[in-house]
Amino acid sequence: MLKISKLHLGCMATANASEARSDTDAFLDSFDAFAQAVRRARGVPMQAGDDALTLSQYALLQGLSDAGNARVVELANAAGVTAPTATRILDALERRGIVERRRSAEDRRGVTITLTASGRDQLATQHEWLRARQESFYAALPSAERTVAADLLVRLARLIDELAAGPECAAGLDRAAGLNRAAGPD
Repeated sequence: MLKISKLHLGCMATANASEARSDTDAFLDSFDAFAQAVRRARGVPMQAGDDALTLSQYALLQGLSDAGNARVVELANAAGVTAPTATRILDALERRGIVERRRSAEDRRGVTITLTASGRDQLATQHEWLRARQESFYAALPSAERTVAADLLVRLARLIDELAAGPECAAGLDRAAGLNRAAGPD
C-alpha cells in the first residue's frame, strides 16, 4: 500500500500553486504583449506602400463596403470609435482620395461618406491580403488550437472591451456574464 506523507502532499500542493502562478504570470505577460501589439498596429499601415490602410482606417471603411454610404456616427459606432476619432481618420482618407463627403439628401445638416473608386479598390486589396494572412495563420495552428481559437478570440475581444470600458462597466458585464454562466452553455 502506498503511503503519502502530509509533508509530501504539502510539497505537491506548493508545487501546483507555483506552477499555476507561473501559468498565470505567463498569461498576463502574453496578454500585455498582445494588447501592445494591437495598440501599435492601429496606426501602422498593414502593408508597405503609400496607399496602404491602417487597421483603424480599415475598420472604419468596412462599414462602407456593403452600405455604399454612411454618416460619420454610423461608421464610428460600427468601428467602435468616437465620432471625433472617426472624423480625424476620415479627414486623412479624404485627403488621399479614398473617401468623399457629401451633404446628406435626407438631412442637409448631415454629411454622408462614400468610397471613391480608388478607395473601393484599396479596401478590396487590403481585405484580400488581411483574410489571406488570417487564414494562413489559422491553417498553421495545430488541430487542438484551431478547435479553441474562435472561442478564445471572442473571449479576448470581450475582455479588451471590458478593460476599455473601465471598472464600473466591467462590473456590470461580470454580473451579466455570471447570470449567463448560471443559465448554462449556449
